[in-house]
Amino acid sequence: MNISLRRFTLLCALAGTLLAGTANAAVKLSDVFDGNYFSPSEGGRGLSILVAPRADGSHLFFGALFTFDDAGEPTWLILFAPFLEHQFENTEVTVSRVSGGAFDFPFDSGAVSEDIVGSATVRFNSCGSLYVDLDMDDNSGFPDVELGDLQPVDGPADSCVYQEEFSGCPAFAQASGVVPRGCELNGVITQDITLTNDTTWILNGLVRIGDDNANSASITIDPGTVLIGAGQAADYLYVSPGSRIFANGTPGAPIVLTSPQDGFIEGTTPAPGDLGGLVVSGNAPSNACPEAPFNCFSEFDQTQRFGGDDPHDSSGEISYFQVRYAGIEFQPNAEVNSFTFQGVGDGTRVHHLQAFRGQDDGIEFFGGTVNVRYMVVTEGGDDAVDWDLGYSGFLQYGLVIHGEGFGEDFGIEGASNPDSFDALPRATPTVANYTFLGNGNGDSGILFKDGSGGRIYNTIVSRFPTGCIEWDDAPATYNAAGTPEAPNTDVSAFNGVILDCTTNYVDDTGAPFTVNAFFNSGEFMNNVTANPMLDGYMPMPGSPALSGGVDITDSDFFDYTTYRGAFDRVDWTTGWTHQVEGGE
Repeated sequence: MNISLRRFTLLCALAGTLLAGTANAAVKLSDVFDGNYFSPSEGGRGLSILVAPRADGSHLFFGALFTFDDAGEPTWLILFAPFLEHQFENTEVTVSRVSGGAFDFPFDSGAVSEDIVGSATVRFNSCGSLYVDLDMDDNSGFPDVELGDLQPVDGPADSCVYQEEFSGCPAFAQASGVVPRGCELNGVITQDITLTNDTTWILNGLVRIGDDNANSASITIDPGTVLIGAGQAADYLYVSPGSRIFANGTPGAPIVLTSPQDGFIEGTTPAPGDLGGLVVSGNAPSNACPEAPFNCFSEFDQTQRFGGDDPHDSSGEISYFQVRYAGIEFQPNAEVNSFTFQGVGDGTRVHHLQAFRGQDDGIEFFGGTVNVRYMVVTEGGDDAVDWDLGYSGFLQYGLVIHGEGFGEDFGIEGASNPDSFDALPRATPTVANYTFLGNGNGDSGILFKDGSGGRIYNTIVSRFPTGCIEWDDAPATYNAAGTPEAPNTDVSAFNGVILDCTTNYVDDTGAPFTVNAFFNSGEFMNNVTANPMLDGYMPMPGSPALSGGVDITDSDFFDYTTYRGAFDRVDWTTGWTHQVEGGE
């Protein structure tokens, strides 16, 4: 039965169109809601449901109940409707009566008749509560029935994160008159707070957690929680030095920070730059303020200080977190990115991040030592990965796809200090197992400038129009790297890298040697210029990316992989990301 019902649901997707009568807020449907639901007060009344995902993040809801018409004849009623990504209620669910057919093989779909006999309101309150009200047509032969609040027969699924029902806004937030189940945040918050997933949280302007190493606080964000802007481009969440964020989504329930036009306001369409993003500031070193009082300031807000002398500082934990349509530019070269880390230390635990259609960079590091595993940047407006001011963390597993018409710049824009190319600590991050896919627009795959270094391992760079690797600001950037014969591998190195661009190397005027010579240094290994043979972003059988991985001895942070690029044969983006296309 379940297999047949699921197939029916997927087939219905071909004809499905999004309906009116929606309420969008917290609670994201998935197959964890699948099952049999019953009314505790009327044990014989209930509904079997299935939820099928669609590529755009929406879902198809399918319900079936066995009942009797006014003449006492047994029959099946079928409930069907699309639900938008964050839609918890639909007041226009189609109710159909299905008859005919036979239990035979092959199944004759032409023998089955389906007649629309009414509509229904379906509302998901939590993992353990589903409200259903049937409004039947006058000539349908069925009375109107309010099934009421139904509960899953076997109890809520353990993997379902929406365990609590919305009951109102807490004291630190204000009720929203725009978004159902919405609570608004603003100003400076100096108490520990938790953002629960039964609520849509609205950022109204700058929402700052704690002061600068004073009145420190923590913000905890539950898995599956949705945050949106209030409609101003400068809506963003800022975690101050000394304060912490604990935002841990799950593979099936990522945390999402997005535009209010992303399905929450009827008749609107989201666009890059609709809101700010997530900013975390800490007390780790930066070469812009290497000594006390460590006065580094945000380029987008000169009142927000960061930096210090603790490379192991912790700003908390962030995982399975999406930021969409972010990246407001306050003024030229002064912007909030989808993810901004300022002086954040390696005591901070960060993994599984996605930046989707941001107006500016996907992720930018201003100094600091924070490490990140599993990063996805898709269809951004500027650089995918940007570092400045002496950043020296570790990055492993990343996918960058530049989309058509989004004006992306570099895959990596690595800078050290624009005012002093030899300032210390120099930017020398290590990047491993990334796949960078350009779109024929934009700039180069990897840029080092302002004296920056970078150690690139087991990485694919393909389809960037200017070049795969570009070095700027000669001679400083070149001199810091050593020479092709004697590279300073503490600063710059390439091992296990596949390049596939029309022009693979781009040099600055006056360079003491070429990037080509450095990349092909005899001190490095397994670097090639070749077609990586990708199906979308996954390696095909026979791809050179499936072998040639180089062991990384810089730190025990890194996993050893025998392959090059972000993937072998397992797509780790599945389930927790939003609209990751094949990169073709």
